[in-house]
Amino acid sequence: MRRRFFGAASPSAAPSDLSESHAAAAAALSAVLQTAEGPMHDPPLEPRDEAVFLLTAAAEIEHALMVQYLYAAYSLRVAAGPEVRTLQDLLLQIAREEMGHLITVQNLLQLLGGPFNFNREHSPYASEIYPFRFKLEPLTLDSLAKYVIAESPDPLPATLPPEDLQLLAQIALDARRSNDGQEVMHVGPVFARLKKLLEDPSGGVRDEDFRLDTGPLQADFKDWGYEPRRPELGERLIIEAINSADVGQVRAAAVDAVDRVARQGEGFDLPGGGAGDTESHFERFFEHIYKPFRGLVAAGIAPTLPVAENPNTTTAPPQPPSMRKMLEAIEEAHAAKGRITHPRARAWAHLFNLRYRLLLAYLSHFMRLNQPELYVRTGDRQGDRTERGLLLIWTFNEMRRLKKIAGKLVQLPKDDPPGQTLAGPPFELPYTLNLPEGEADRWRAHLDASRAAVRLVRGTVQPGEPAEDFFLTDLVRLDEQDQVILQSLAAGRGIPAGSLPNDFPKVVAILEESVRGFDILSSRHSNFWDKQTRAQFIGQPPPVGTELHIITHNDDGTFDPDTSPLIVRLKHPNPARRMPRLRPPVPPERIEFIEGWIRGGCQDTSGGPGIMRERTPRQEATQPTPPASTAPLSFAADIRDLFRATPDRSAMLLFGPFDLHKFEDVRDNADRILATLLDGSMPCDGSWPPDRIAKFQQWITDGMQP
Repeated sequence: MRRRFFGAASPSAAPSDLSESHAAAAAALSAVLQTAEGPMHDPPLEPRDEAVFLLTAAAEIEHALMVQYLYAAYSLRVAAGPEVRTLQDLLLQIAREEMGHLITVQNLLQLLGGPFNFNREHSPYASEIYPFRFKLEPLTLDSLAKYVIAESPDPLPATLPPEDLQLLAQIALDARRSNDGQEVMHVGPVFARLKKLLEDPSGGVRDEDFRLDTGPLQADFKDWGYEPRRPELGERLIIEAINSADVGQVRAAAVDAVDRVARQGEGFDLPGGGAGDTESHFERFFEHIYKPFRGLVAAGIAPTLPVAENPNTTTAPPQPPSMRKMLEAIEEAHAAKGRITHPRARAWAHLFNLRYRLLLAYLSHFMRLNQPELYVRTGDRQGDRTERGLLLIWTFNEMRRLKKIAGKLVQLPKDDPPGQTLAGPPFELPYTLNLPEGEADRWRAHLDASRAAVRLVRGTVQPGEPAEDFFLTDLVRLDEQDQVILQSLAAGRGIPAGSLPNDFPKVVAILEESVRGFDILSSRHSNFWDKQTRAQFIGQPPPVGTELHIITHNDDGTFDPDTSPLIVRLKHPNPARRMPRLRPPVPPERIEFIEGWIRGGCQDTSGGPGIMRERTPRQEATQPTPPASTAPLSFAADIRDLFRATPDRSAMLLFGPFDLHKFEDVRDNADRILATLLDGSMPCDGSWPPDRIAKFQQWITDGMQP
């Protein structure tokens, strides 16, 4: 968020060029922003207008924090050991929670009749309301210092141990130095002022200021929700949809949403909660990221990759800017430092930016459509996605793709000729985030961006790869499938008949979309529907249980949906046993379609595998086929010796106690070990072959016998 939000603020300038009067004005404005008692705008605005102003600011803050945390997570060298992977898991979860905050803020903007805001700061110069200057940078003690202070309570609780208070005092100094000498601000006052405006009908937002007709437009947890794989990583996303005709209930829900967002991350949690209490972002950054990271650095371990600061795809000017134009010269110096010039890396960076544009556009469009996400009527269309439902799943598709492309970029050199610095995901914003007013024109905008991405892959990205990259092949295929739908919608003809799957492929698509297309990281099973034919799918045993088949086979050749393990698990009342875990339940209309498909004989008119999932860049990420075995595998006879004494066991012991030759350690960490084997981040000197991964996976399936 730039200074356009402040009537009295002066144009942006580099820190080294701030005049004394400019610095004094910035300090005075910062002081105003640090109180929740009075207006946070000069001149004061009407209460509803001020609330919209602050929500607009909060949206940019949440967006900026999210991408900076994501970049820090992608910069980690996960092959350095399990402790580094835990740091990455923590950062990714905090980033997800920031996205939940961003979506909740958009809901609140709708509730007050304000415009959406998916913008954020995109230069090294931040306005005074940003907690710290926006910078995409690898995770360091200095960058962590900024995150800790921005998310910390103000004042710090007196219950903190003296040694922690002393460390936090040093962290505050490091944060200021890392922030170009500027104080790192706490985010909490923005939310405190918002809460005050929303809860006070006499001096704040009035009853008539609330839009009671926006409930169906808002994003909901049932669509966007996620729960972390392990409780210690964080909590379920806060995505609050407020849908009521009672203004008192709406006001109370809005206040609660702001309060929950603030307490989860922005400095309002009291640290040191009891067992089972959720830890705030501050607690996680300080206790579980900063302190372990500092220990790794002290031990001489390099936890991060040498990725660029503020990577970008800008073009260098023909001539260096004249020093007479100081601001342009400083901006070019910042851009040049992170400019990606290596051809392959630059092509992938452009692809990343196009997918980022599509993600933001799909999300923004989703919140403008007033329709259910699924068709509920019976027949072939039951459970099919509507236009709004397609935008939902397409947004998740782009999240998954961005993660994969980011993983590619942190392996490629930034410079041409290559040097020591690696590229990174640039997160550059498009030329506009505004969607057209007309519905057909919005679909045309998505179509243009999708076509540009395909053209980029075919013309620049794919030809530059030394070998076929199956991720790119899959990406083009899926983009072109989506373009058939986009073209029809842009012409005002609706979703074309036959463009969505039916019978068996539709069942598999429902299961895939229930986990939003991401891989299942579980010690019990993977995406068990992946690349299965109809016969393989209905003939396989359930992922968890003693039944013979995932679909119950009757003696007369028919199938029974009521007793099929698949249906039982999809409808299970206990969330801990219901599929999918960590995601919202599969909607009833989609379960009803699967039940009807089973009852009708499990038809398949496609004649092939039910789904073709995107594969990992430069890898053919096929699931290994478990070896045939008549007896359960055991750790002592079959698994222990798969792990070498050096470097496998020695590396894990370094981050221990974690002994790969000890049954209890491997059993207790089996899901994390399997995840690292599947994504190739372990072992550090090269991936296991598929048959070895399959053997380890089979040992898990057999019950992890000693």
